[in-house]
Amino acid sequence: MSSYCIGRMMIICASRRTDIPAFHSEWLMNRIREGYALVRNPVAKNVVYRVDLSPNNVDLLLLMTKDPRPMAPFIEELRERKMNIGFQITITPYGRGIEPGVPDKADVTEAFRTISGMVGKDRVVWRYDPVILNDRFDINYHRRKFDLLCRELSGYTERCIFSFVEIHDKLRGLRDEGILRGVSEREAADIGAAFSETARDNGIRLSLCCSEFDLSGYGISASGCIDEEQMKAWGVPFEKLYAPIRERCTCVKNIDLGEYDTCGHDCIYCYANRNTDKVRRERRYDPCSGMLYGSVRESDVIVELASKKNSKITDF
Repeated sequence: MSSYCIGRMMIICASRRTDIPAFHSEWLMNRIREGYALVRNPVAKNVVYRVDLSPNNVDLLLLMTKDPRPMAPFIEELRERKMNIGFQITITPYGRGIEPGVPDKADVTEAFRTISGMVGKDRVVWRYDPVILNDRFDINYHRRKFDLLCRELSGYTERCIFSFVEIHDKLRGLRDEGILRGVSEREAADIGAAFSETARDNGIRLSLCCSEFDLSGYGISASGCIDEEQMKAWGVPFEKLYAPIRERCTCVKNIDLGEYDTCGHDCIYCYANRNTDKVRRERRYDPCSGMLYGSVRESDVIVELASKKNSKITDF
């Protein structure tokens, strides 16, 4: 087993790779109760990280989800354990044709408001992500839906992060079918103008994630989902990420507990579900296991991850 200190901070992301609050909240809570989680490196498959999840080691647990309801019953326990938490909740205006497994948006919106009341509106960030444009979802459609959601969430959040869909390899077929397409500079500007006015009227600050477009002229900052601005606002110590996860990413250093191909939302634009439905149906998980999916193999190298502030582990 190798030992490694990641620095003087530890931000835990749960998760970009799957929706842990929606589908694996019991697993996450069991990991927090036991004080660690095992996470397989998605690239170096023989490396497994043993992540210290003790509250005095974690500066922030960021819960990223399209359905926060399964996580709500555990919020009080997390508070009792002195775990510093924040939420990023995605609410978009699409139906089952785009997001087959996502619950009714009215239910998610109500859960958003409930959780905001529990943890504070400054601790719940709204994601309108991604913005999809096609013959049906045109700029006027997004203008109306964004206005509606802003009014429903006004007073329950202070920030909204949005992004434009990127046509990665998995989506080329959907692009050819006309379901998804790229966004032009003019369209991005029109969206920025419409969103900024509506957000401002509802007391919501806007930021744009991982985009080639500069919308600062509309008061929209180019900030990441785990960015310096938000960490400063929450009083969370951070370190810059010098090898971004993706182009134009401005996130700070964090550790993701997720595993690809374990999300049941089945959003057609998602990069995190890469395998076939059959493969993902076979990916059963044990909520009592140390690892979200799979188990440690004899050939694996275990690397302990902890912050310097509480660990006696030395760098290797």
